Amino acid sequence: MASITLNKNSVPGDKSALVPGGIRIGSPAMTTRGFDEDEFVSVADFIHEGVQITLEAKKCVSGSKLQDYMKFVTSLDFPLIDRVLDLQRRVEAFTTRFPFPGL
Repeated sequence: MASITLNKNSVPGDKSALVPGGIRIGSPAMTTRGFDEDEFVSVADFIHEGVQITLEAKKCVSGSKLQDYMKFVTSLDFPLIDRVLDLQRRVEAFTTRFPFPGL
């Protein structure tokens, strides 16, 4: 919803590889696009903000299943949509400064 793409990844302590507790960001793809240390910090800040919005949304969901959460965040009356759209706008403005090589 915020134009952030990550891979789920197992981390030490996970009970099951089917429900990983970590993410893989893909730093080679980022450096290929010209990111340096400052941009990596910006990416971490965007991810952190997205996680904070997600945790806040999770508190408002009536069920415990992923389908309950998805139904809530995609509903027309999702109360955090303005924050998500603001994050998406900033992520897209940031990433357009770093085009894919060869395109």
